[in-house]
Amino acid sequence: MRMKTLHFVAWMALCAGALYGQPTNGPVYWSTSSALDCNANGLQEVSFPGPGGATVYSCYLSGTFVWFAAGGGYTTAIRVAAPASAPVGIDYKFYDLSGNALNVDTNFGPGSTITSGNDVNFALSQNQPKEVDMLGATGSTGLTDGSVFVQIYCPDSITCYSILPQLIYSAGTFISLSVPLAFDGAEWTQWSAQGIDDGAGQRISLVIYNQGSVATIYTVRVYDSTGKLVGTGTTPAINGFSSSTGEAGTYGALLSTVGNSPGIVTTPLPSGILKVFVDGGSNKSSVLMLQSRGSAIAPLQVSYDTGANITAIQGPTPAARRNVGSSVWATPRQIPGSPK
Repeated sequence: MRMKTLHFVAWMALCAGALYGQPTNGPVYWSTSSALDCNANGLQEVSFPGPGGATVYSCYLSGTFVWFAAGGGYTTAIRVAAPASAPVGIDYKFYDLSGNALNVDTNFGPGSTITSGNDVNFALSQNQPKEVDMLGATGSTGLTDGSVFVQIYCPDSITCYSILPQLIYSAGTFISLSVPLAFDGAEWTQWSAQGIDDGAGQRISLVIYNQGSVATIYTVRVYDSTGKLVGTGTTPAINGFSSSTGEAGTYGALLSTVGNSPGIVTTPLPSGILKVFVDGGSNKSSVLMLQSRGSAIAPLQVSYDTGANITAIQGPTPAARRNVGSSVWATPRQIPGSPK
């Protein structure tokens, strides 16, 4: 199934299992002992062949950047640094909108060698930063959209909890936008944010990443400043996680275009502040919303919400981030490849 594609150029213009090849011959982000504090602090402990074939162990944390845009004049950069406590291992894997592995041209900053592949991995020494620039799909001169799955490996849980990769969209010198990582374990069924969409200078954009195992249609509702429901739309079916592809699907659109033509409502969205509510029923997701005002664009604060008949809700995001074991990704994904 092909997702409804949101081309980031148009969007921004309208808005103004295994360690996959993770190196073990550099900084030591692993331990030779399995007596780590991972499980006691809500993280998964993983083991893999280390130097000389000996078994080594790491704490494991993961998440997804639900949207990237690269090529055609746009660049997505991912920045990360190891904390002062210990080295870390980092793995980025690239997917298209349907959740299929995608080969992307990347480098480690301007002037560095360009390589192609669907996976970039490296180890960082204490306090060492690194930037990976995504330049576009291999063999393509146009813009490519997709998602990035992030895996983090550490010798202890405190080090893992100190890692916070950052993704930055850039287009020439006039657009630069940072968005957060959706940590596994922090997914939820209903989300909301507040913004303004007047159809002209101020627009809201929406991205939904399926965090479940089945294809799901999500309902998007809009409420005006009095709390009145003023529009409802549904997304196409967004692919769920597949063990054969290693990822789930993602969907993005301007708020006003969600749903069947002519969009979420048949009349313009109301002026002033709006509430946007994303409802997956019992199916979980991660959601990103962006607010534009002229040429300025910023991510909106997206929060857990409660729909009808909801009797429980996740704790605050920091607590949920510590509860990776409850995620659909409770163990490292079985991505083809082997440690080296």
